[in-house]
Amino acid sequence: MGRPSVSGAMLRDLLLCERKVALDAHGGDARRDPVSPFVRMLWRDGLAHEDAILGRLRGSVVDLRGDDRDLRERETSRAMAAGAPTILGAVIRSGDKIGMPDLLTASGAGHVAFDVKSGAALESATGRYKREYLVQVAHYARILGEIGAGPADTCGIVDRTGAAVTYDLSIPLGRNLGTGGDLHASLLTRAREVLDGAGDTAPALSARCGMCEWRSHCRAELAATDDLTLIPGLGRAIRAPISSIADTVAGLAAADPAQLRALPGVGVDRLRRFAERARLLADPSAGPVARAPLKIPAAEHEVDFDVEADPMRGIVYLHGFWHERESAEPGFVYFFAETPDERGERRAFAQAIGHFRQHRDAQWFHYSAYERTAYRDLQRRHPEVCDAAEIEAIFASERCTDLYATVAAQTDWPLSSYGIKAIAKACGFAWEDKDPGGAASIEWYDRHVAGEAGLRERIVAYNRDDVRAGARVRAALRELEATGHIAGFQRPAA
Repeated sequence: MGRPSVSGAMLRDLLLCERKVALDAHGGDARRDPVSPFVRMLWRDGLAHEDAILGRLRGSVVDLRGDDRDLRERETSRAMAAGAPTILGAVIRSGDKIGMPDLLTASGAGHVAFDVKSGAALESATGRYKREYLVQVAHYARILGEIGAGPADTCGIVDRTGAAVTYDLSIPLGRNLGTGGDLHASLLTRAREVLDGAGDTAPALSARCGMCEWRSHCRAELAATDDLTLIPGLGRAIRAPISSIADTVAGLAAADPAQLRALPGVGVDRLRRFAERARLLADPSAGPVARAPLKIPAAEHEVDFDVEADPMRGIVYLHGFWHERESAEPGFVYFFAETPDERGERRAFAQAIGHFRQHRDAQWFHYSAYERTAYRDLQRRHPEVCDAAEIEAIFASERCTDLYATVAAQTDWPLSSYGIKAIAKACGFAWEDKDPGGAASIEWYDRHVAGEAGLRERIVAYNRDDVRAGARVRAALRELEATGHIAGFQRPAA
């Protein structure tokens, strides 16, 4: 059996994690984790979105999506040769490269390839091409150019709104980054090396690992090799320069702080902070450490809040609030979007804003910047509910505290993640659900919308635990500042 063909999806995976490509090619299915329900939901919803977008096309359309791959490849060649205006489900090939663009459209220079995506085609912060999308469609453009069927530097994305955004592979992606064509060429070379088994690939711990079928296998590898990416904040991109002075957590822990110097992409202060975190991870008796006064605000009435969102539908559907008062029992209040649409989102948002107004004298807490971003976006979508100034007042530093910002900037923990789940569990909190997680709750909501009974209660219970976990972390941080330790802290089992 020969080497697999290089596909656009393979190049996207390589951009994100080359270890996944190596394991897909050489790892064997027995070591894979089961595909999570959330990932299956993404696949299903992605296909449904693709069908909805492509189903709107009018005019002369050659639709090959129901055929087998060999027939699709033959019919694609015939349709392109005949100048078909629109081809769906195409298969194109050149040498060891195969491409399966969702859509080919005729242009004056031949056919141009597009993929349909449920996200935005451009990065929101920079307005640049989304690189994980670009490498896929660049692959199709290069194939079309090589077989003389279309321009080699033009391709595009049909985004979540149905708008077509064209990518020009000849322009630079950013300062010193080369062009989109350069990025494709380098990934193609590396993909061939990985498929041939040449050159080592190494896993790296990241937020994306949770959805990967190789997560258990790679986590065991990372633990066995004492990999540097087990240190929070130390990702794949800066592992290489840091490994020039130490290639394991224990090695970095043993480094003399006075001898540490700035490395490419890593300033000396940041490097010393990583070394401090490494020392905590390497010491089995270590607990959390406060590096500066935490100054967690205290008030007679304190509220932890959290939102749940469905990124596929683009709505925030649940707002949860955990109230603690000196003179009353703690209590949970929530507002749920009764319909999975703009109207339901607006009503729940209005109820949440009313709740903030009702308790404007309380001290508010959340964990991570997501809540601020979500409320700003909600205000822009529903300006009739409140104005932007009110959102900024809610999150003003004198009345609202992001506990994650405190954790990340002013503390260090002997943990590989500073997320709410890792921190709260280490501080003794336990979620009621056996499978807690934001991805799981999105999948539950999808099934709830489809009519499955009992899931609304599960979603609400999960959100209640999230805000209670925030309260537990808040109490633990105060204990750490007051006593120098957290009595209930327990490191996770290896």
